[in-house]
Amino acid sequence: MKKRTLLSLAIANALMGVSSANAQTEENPVVEQDSAVEEVVVSASRIKRDGFTAPTPVTVASTDDLMNMQPTNIPDALNKLPQFQLSSSPAKSQHNFSNTASHGNLLNLRGVGSKRTLILMDGMRMPKTTFLGDVDVNVMPNLLMQRVEVVTGGASAAYGSDAVSGVVNFIVDDSFVGTKLNIQGGVSEQGDNEHNRIGVATGFEFSEGNGHVLLSAERYDSDGMMRNDRDASRQGWIFAGSNPNCVSANASDCVPGGALNPYKRYKNGRLTVASDYGLISGGPAGFSYNGQRFDQSGNIVPFDPGTPTGSPIFASGGDGYTVPFDVTGVAPLTTEQLFGKVIYDFSNGVRGYVQGLYSSSEVEYTSLANSLVGATSATIYGDNAYLPAALQAELAPTDSFKLVHYLGTGPKPFTEEETEFMMFAAGLDGDINESWSWGLDISHGQSEHTMDQSGLYNWQRTYAALDAVDDGTGNIVCRASLSSDPAVAARFADCKPMNIMNGDPSIATPEGYAYATGTSSYVVETTQDTIAFEVVGSAFTLPAGPVDMAFGAEWRTEDLKLRSNADPALLDEAAERDEHFAGLRGVPSSALHYWLTNIGVADGSVDVWEAFAEVNVPVIAGRPGFEQLDLNAAVRHTDYSTSGPVDTWKLGMTWRTIDEVLLRATVSRDIRAPSLFNLYAGDQSTISTIFDPVTGLQENIPQVNGGNRDLEPEEADTYTYTFGVVYTPQAVPGLSLSVDYYSIEIQDAIGALSAQQIINNCFQTGGPECDLITRPSPGDFPTEIRVASANIASLETSGIDIDVSYATPVGPGNLSVRLYANYLEKYQEQQYAGAPTLEYAGIATIAGGNTQGRPEWSGTLNVSYDLGNFGLTLTEQYVGKMEVGIPGSPSNFIDGDVDPEWYTDLTGRYRMMVVTVR
Repeated sequence: MKKRTLLSLAIANALMGVSSANAQTEENPVVEQDSAVEEVVVSASRIKRDGFTAPTPVTVASTDDLMNMQPTNIPDALNKLPQFQLSSSPAKSQHNFSNTASHGNLLNLRGVGSKRTLILMDGMRMPKTTFLGDVDVNVMPNLLMQRVEVVTGGASAAYGSDAVSGVVNFIVDDSFVGTKLNIQGGVSEQGDNEHNRIGVATGFEFSEGNGHVLLSAERYDSDGMMRNDRDASRQGWIFAGSNPNCVSANASDCVPGGALNPYKRYKNGRLTVASDYGLISGGPAGFSYNGQRFDQSGNIVPFDPGTPTGSPIFASGGDGYTVPFDVTGVAPLTTEQLFGKVIYDFSNGVRGYVQGLYSSSEVEYTSLANSLVGATSATIYGDNAYLPAALQAELAPTDSFKLVHYLGTGPKPFTEEETEFMMFAAGLDGDINESWSWGLDISHGQSEHTMDQSGLYNWQRTYAALDAVDDGTGNIVCRASLSSDPAVAARFADCKPMNIMNGDPSIATPEGYAYATGTSSYVVETTQDTIAFEVVGSAFTLPAGPVDMAFGAEWRTEDLKLRSNADPALLDEAAERDEHFAGLRGVPSSALHYWLTNIGVADGSVDVWEAFAEVNVPVIAGRPGFEQLDLNAAVRHTDYSTSGPVDTWKLGMTWRTIDEVLLRATVSRDIRAPSLFNLYAGDQSTISTIFDPVTGLQENIPQVNGGNRDLEPEEADTYTYTFGVVYTPQAVPGLSLSVDYYSIEIQDAIGALSAQQIINNCFQTGGPECDLITRPSPGDFPTEIRVASANIASLETSGIDIDVSYATPVGPGNLSVRLYANYLEKYQEQQYAGAPTLEYAGIATIAGGNTQGRPEWSGTLNVSYDLGNFGLTLTEQYVGKMEVGIPGSPSNFIDGDVDPEWYTDLTGRYRMMVVTVR
């Protein structure tokens, strides 16, 4: 007999792609209006609805439509929808620090944070893939996805915590039969960031059609890119004040961004507090070399501060330091996924399934160069054996000076991160009778993340190697190895001295540099186990129709374990520091284990019990002006072992005035519980740049963050209104239009004051923030700032979503058009009670070195034409105009307008059929 198998071959580059074949059709079907409406359980509700008739707005996008829009993968296509803002992706991750595993595709609905977007697969809560509490949706089996449902409103009453901004539900195509092969390759127009993807999926039936097997395997490789691969990065652009000579009776006029000192862009931006081979400062009185620097050959030369700007310590050009260009811009990434699912229809009407998902991702990158800057600057003593004679002549043996040394031209720390994720699930469902059905699901998920950052300064070894002296026989050794304390001498017996006054120390003293550097490592294990049971059906019938109900219960437990070789808590007591740095001198009080990356251990768990119920009541039907009026209500009671009980609820209404017009509205209370890392994270260090009003200095400062076990769930009030929203005119078959207004208000949001806010608040009020600041003496620049999360912030955002779809036969083929648009009315944040409310809508924020844009208008238009096996899709993505700004700070800019941008993609596809004769 003949057996037909559909085979899809996709080869994609920057302009051309071939997507997976649609296994449903070989000819051009007649496009009818109702063909786009399928009765499914959408993610906003446990009761059956389609996206255009649900009370909470739902965007239902087929996998074919998404892959036509962006052939690389489904998450990349979702990020083209205007509902998703500021999502993290491999191209957007930051690689300066390795404290967080914020890599992969982390979807962010409404731009309120990925942790406030709930990710489901087939309606089941996905376990967290990162220890921060996010789900990297790259783990999803792309080739076996049927559609993605995006709920753009609160759904915590239906699905629990995290569904504040909405839900993204990935639906597997359980009916797929055939084989798909996907091969893609691409490169940027600049010739970098080359990437390729290969995948295969198959589905087949067994046991006379009662059983179904789905299998897939996928691999993705990206070469990434360095900063110096792009000309714009090599220019070293910065924003800084434009008036270095500003004078005004009003001091606020002259701060960077002030009315008389607006920001402007500078090329070759540099910081004047250090240089690549060492800037001399802080010597004894009369020391003539203060303010000079060492060059690459070890000569002492004048320091060129460059062209001054209106921002302290920032200049254009000169001998200051800048982030080197040979660091990672986009990290090389390798991901692998395996997926398998078996579905079986038992003879008694019960259906069951088991499935497994495995994913691994590896990312590697180079980061900021090793530095001896700010509080961790090197102290060079007068008896240092590497000290040039000219300097030594002006110093007594116990005298010292500071050498602020940024090794931008030397070796860079190298980071390797790997995440392995596994999920196993099983379930049963069946019919109680013609009106009622039940379902039971269990799942187990686990993730292990490892991080190794090599080539970092190990502070204990670095300060030992810097203190190089003559042992009296002409040999240069580490001073600590000559200690009269046997324990100290033994600890540093293998110490090799390091010279930072003769260019690159890895060249001048390779053994010393190797001794001074090491590897900061941590391993994190997270697990999640879930049991969920639900019953869905029609309780009884009213004149307007059946009353549908759903109720059930869930139990979930999550566990977090983090182990590290650089726990800051081991050095947070004076006695611990004295023992760790015993026998060393010149060690700053803020020094921990390593430069850049010091992660504390974490160990915690949470048990969650939940019960929920939902009802949909038809009130009026078949009357003039009331073709159908339904009310929807849902409630969920959740009890956390960490913070106690909390209740969420939702009220919704749909009102079909006539067949063509549907009005809908919802109001809900939603929550986002703190992640285990929010609660139990140990201390971890990073670096911030602050302006200290006490000393008038702007410098880097060590910042220590940690968890807070007193955190409670965030609460959000979500309102979604539609006015004449869903319009499906019979006069234009194939056309559907929806317009939805949304408003999200989050109270007691989990947030933290920035280091600069802590400094400012202490200076202005002398309040409790002063306890978070460490200064050697009241008038000195801080050596450390401690930051902790708390339920102190609030956030409010609102806007309008527009969704238009149209499908019709045109000539011999079919034309389909889909428009997604968003208008952002407001996006406001308040960092803490009493702080000013800051508006971010229409602003491209540059604070913190990471630009984040929230345009008022954004949208995506897809136009597809299919003719037989051939198809063509044109995608236009629009990002509206913005203004560069720093909400909460003076934000005057010269040429601060950001013009609107259009991004055009053209995707071609061809479906091939392989006929196997048996």
